Order: sequence, then structure tokens, then C-alpha cells
Amino acid sequence: MSKPVSLRPAAARLLAGSVLVSLVWCGLLPRLLTLGPVHRHVALMEERGVDPSAMYYTELERLPLRPAWVDDVLILWPSSIRGFCPHGKSAAR
Repeated sequence: MSKPVSLRPAAARLLAGSVLVSLVWCGLLPRLLTLGPVHRHVALMEERGVDPSAMYYTELERLPLRPAWVDDVLILWPSSIRGFCPHGKSAAR
């Protein structure tokens, strides 16, 4: 006969995961606000009166365009699978 399954290891993993998430959420993330770049960003947003709960991308400064060399190095969609269609039909080109 097989042994009954013990729930203790599962409960211990759940408890360990919960403690880890709590430490990150209540310890690490609040400390992150005191670091230089994050602190400056938060201070700038508060100075401008930006409500973070209603912040949209239009309220942010425009990011600089990427350099031309990035297009040569970065592959957004490999050419070998351009004709691939997940439904089994060939994609129109």
C-alpha cells in the first residue's frame, strides 16, 4: 500500500513563500524608496503634483529614441518564423 500524503512539506513551502513575499513587500521595497535614483524620481513626481495612482504614460517625459546600432543587434521577430501562424495556416506576407 502507498503511504498517505503528508501536507506538512506543502504547508512549510507555503509559509516560507508567504514570509519571503512579506519581507520583500514590507522590508525591501520601502527601503528601495530611499535609494538615489528612486528617491529623486519620487521627489520629482511629488514636486510636479503627479498622482501616482492616476499616472499614465502621457504624463511621463519622452524616452530618447534608441540608437541605430540597436536595430542591427536586436531581433524583435526572427525571420525564420515570420511565416509561422499558431493556427496551422500560413500567414499572408
